Amino acid sequence: MSLAATERRRHLVTAVIGTVLMLVMGTVLLLGFRFATQMRTNITALQTASTLQTYPEELSHQLNALRDRLEVRAYSGQALADLQSTVKRFDRELRTLSASVDPDSPQLGHALLLWHQYAPVLDPVVNFNGQPYVDSDTGGSSLSREGREHYAAVKRAQLFASENARPLQTQLANLATGLQRTSSDAATRLRALLMGGVFAALVLGVVAAYFQLSRSRHERVAREAQEQTRDILKTVREGFFLLDAHYRIGTVWSDALTRMFSRSDFAGLTFEELLRGLVPASTLGTAMKYIKLLWGDRAHENLMKSINPLGQLEITMDNGHGGKETRYLQFDFHRVMGPEGIKHVLCSVGDVTSSVLLARELHESQENASAQLDMMVGMMHVDPLQLVSFLDTAETGLKLVNTILKEPARTDAEFRKKLTGLFRELHAIKGEASALNLKSVANRVHTLEDMVGECKKRTELSGNDFLPMVLKLDDLLAHLRNVREMAARLSVLKDTLPGAAAAGAMMATPAAAPLPATATVTAPAASGAPGAMTGRSAAAAGSTSKPPPAERAARRVEELSPALYSMAERLAQDHAKSFRLTLNGLADVPAPYTATIKDCLIQMLRNAAVHGIEPPEVRRANAKKDTGSVVVDFRKMTDGYELVFEDDGAGILPETLKAAAVRRLLITQDEAAVMDTRAAMALIFRPGFSTQEEISMDAGRGVGMDVVARSVYALGGKIGVSTHPGKFTRFKIVLPATEAVSTAVA
Repeated sequence: MSLAATERRRHLVTAVIGTVLMLVMGTVLLLGFRFATQMRTNITALQTASTLQTYPEELSHQLNALRDRLEVRAYSGQALADLQSTVKRFDRELRTLSASVDPDSPQLGHALLLWHQYAPVLDPVVNFNGQPYVDSDTGGSSLSREGREHYAAVKRAQLFASENARPLQTQLANLATGLQRTSSDAATRLRALLMGGVFAALVLGVVAAYFQLSRSRHERVAREAQEQTRDILKTVREGFFLLDAHYRIGTVWSDALTRMFSRSDFAGLTFEELLRGLVPASTLGTAMKYIKLLWGDRAHENLMKSINPLGQLEITMDNGHGGKETRYLQFDFHRVMGPEGIKHVLCSVGDVTSSVLLARELHESQENASAQLDMMVGMMHVDPLQLVSFLDTAETGLKLVNTILKEPARTDAEFRKKLTGLFRELHAIKGEASALNLKSVANRVHTLEDMVGECKKRTELSGNDFLPMVLKLDDLLAHLRNVREMAARLSVLKDTLPGAAAAGAMMATPAAAPLPATATVTAPAASGAPGAMTGRSAAAAGSTSKPPPAERAARRVEELSPALYSMAERLAQDHAKSFRLTLNGLADVPAPYTATIKDCLIQMLRNAAVHGIEPPEVRRANAKKDTGSVVVDFRKMTDGYELVFEDDGAGILPETLKAAAVRRLLITQDEAAVMDTRAAMALIFRPGFSTQEEISMDAGRGVGMDVVARSVYALGGKIGVSTHPGKFTRFKIVLPATEAVSTAVA
């Protein structure tokens, strides 16, 4: 402590001496500047006074010359002009001299007095602008009346100038002598002042040398400490830096920080500027709120660590090759305390990308294993022929998706047309996968739909935006091949195990399938009833042989019944609903309509579960049964077929439809204001329309009912909707006879 006190006292004495010498040097410089300025002014005035000494004699000579020219009747204009110029110069320079010389100088006062006496006699001469001569044929040139007055004024002025030229010169000479003496005195004072300044500089130099020598040892120690600190900052793998009260980074940071953020301009950079462009705006806002909390005096450090939102921060950076890469950084904060509170916040940043990716790979492996197990369990409850049919349809649809991706496009409209086509195909595949409870396929298609949706939000599109979809499509096709291989293995396993046929029949029969927990499903039990499977169908389900194409096509919708029941169960669980699904007449669907009926039922069932059927508490509040009802009726008419899909849910409000269409920019406010109920209901079938804001597995894309309508119209059919708010919603699809469709196609 005594050594530290001595050191502080020595520094204080040195600082005081240095301050005094600096003040002395400053005083010397200021006085020197003042003396130098005064000398410069005196020298200028001395030069002016020396020049003015010649003017009185020159005025006398010019007046003599003007008088002589008037006497001989010669041209006097030039002589008068020279006199006027001399008078103006003398007057101007005398005024300048009086402004730069001490106004109390007696020599200057006498000179100004004499010059003022010149004015009454010189003014009539220099202000003359008349004609001094008149010409006559007999007498020649003679003085005019103005000329005679002018001649008299010139003689008076010449006489006055001759008498006062010497006194005026004497006063100006005395003034110059006084200015010279003043300049000499100022030069003497300046020399003395400069000598004093040199002496003060020498003293300051000695003190500075002493101070430098006394500091050298301490600086050497400090330099060694700085080198050690630099070595530490170069070696550590974490990024370290300090934040001040304005959230700005200090001038020292570890080299690891440069490698992490691919930049080196950290000094003075705010924490917000460091993360801007690397993380989403919402994440950046949360990070800044947390940083501000760190500076609160009442903030508990352990508590702050527990709520650190930057413990695993995902950032996106340029990889140096024109692309982007994702890194994961872990931020940790420690407050540096001082006598007056928090001085800085020490930030440590670690690159945990490898750990995060490893954990993610492990999690993905576990999920894949679980997904494969779920897929196997799910496939065991799916009719093999129905599964093969779905795989064929899905691969055909994905080939069409691949064809759409390969289509050349140049304009934005062409790119968006491709997106619309992709949405329709993917939505149909996902719907059938969900109906069969093939979650692994449905989730992958949903991810691909998300990528299409992200592209649709962009203001400008290019071919590069579609490249990630190609990679995802390859992954999906590979997954479908795995599903097909697994289905083949399960089929072989069923054939080889004892009682395989009986097990296959049990799994294929809807009556044997477990009923949903939250959805009550009514399935006809009698053989031949709508929605039931025949014994021949059950036997075929356990066999790997395929029936003829016509028979297989006729069974596709009928055998969709178990899948629809399973889908109803999943929808009820996912959306916290309870409803009874009733299927009638699906065995009567003709082969040309199987694909369309299947797609329509899947989409309308999803719509009923998401938008139609209310949660049990809402139904209870509206005096309804807790369990809703969804009824499907397919029947043959005299001139075709009719499919009716009805739920007893919330119904549809036209105002809700118009508001959703305005939000999605499908119509304007003005169009919505004049739109009647019929036109509002037609919005359901418009591409991109959905009343759900958030996109989920079952709704929000604005694609489903558009696909339904297009499929029905392609067969020459009609689709209509009727509703009663709070009571029901009914969709009716009318299809022509199959002969009419065949004729139209032909």
